[in-house]
Amino acid sequence: MADLKLFLLGPPRIELDGASVEIQRRKALALLGYLAVSGQAHSRDALATLFYPEQPQSRARAYLRRDLANLNSGLDGAWLAADRDAIELKRGYWLDVAQFRQHLADCQSHDHPPQAVCSECLLPLTEAAALYGDHFLAGFTLRDSPDFDDWQFFQAENLRQELASVLAQLVQLLSDQAEYALAIPHARRWVALDPLHEPAQRHLIQLYDQAGQLAAAIRQYEEYAQLLEQELGLPPEEETITLY
Repeated sequence: MADLKLFLLGPPRIELDGASVEIQRRKALALLGYLAVSGQAHSRDALATLFYPEQPQSRARAYLRRDLANLNSGLDGAWLAADRDAIELKRGYWLDVAQFRQHLADCQSHDHPPQAVCSECLLPLTEAAALYGDHFLAGFTLRDSPDFDDWQFFQAENLRQELASVLAQLVQLLSDQAEYALAIPHARRWVALDPLHEPAQRHLIQLYDQAGQLAAAIRQYEEYAQLLEQELGLPPEEETITLY
């Protein structure tokens, strides 16, 4: 069976034995992502309702059969396990979302509290951050499947929060090792996830200073103070002002 790789962190991308696969129908592609991330079987009725909510059940199931045929053809007929009642993706595929979370689990296997980091965490955290090229299914939507859109939104939000944790841990770990210049790109990315998150802004300001980039530290503070005033009508916290 051909090697199947699914890249869902960013615009969806599929590979079979290293060659790109084009899935022509958007709902077939969405179905593949849903089956891959859930990692379990789903009833045909549930999938028909999820992807074709405005259609009568008989027609929704017919549309589901059509998109399954399109998906099965794109996957060389080898990766879908389907019967009259249920559908699932066969085991053995590689999924970037699962690999990202495996890197996080690797850190949890170390002998320290869950939110702490150690020197052995550096590699899996770095690999997790590198794997997260963009947000979950970035730029991908379905016009008439609101429940799928909700599922996609919550998947993306959970992964975004997990990335924020990864970046915060990388910043802390590299700062503890006095690798300030190496920590700065991770801190900038952390700030970009939520520019109003003050602890991230404060870490970045301090890293610039510790790396000898005083002008950048001052500019970062001033830009943040301006953003905070524009968005919330508030000054920075006293700790941030003191740091400045």
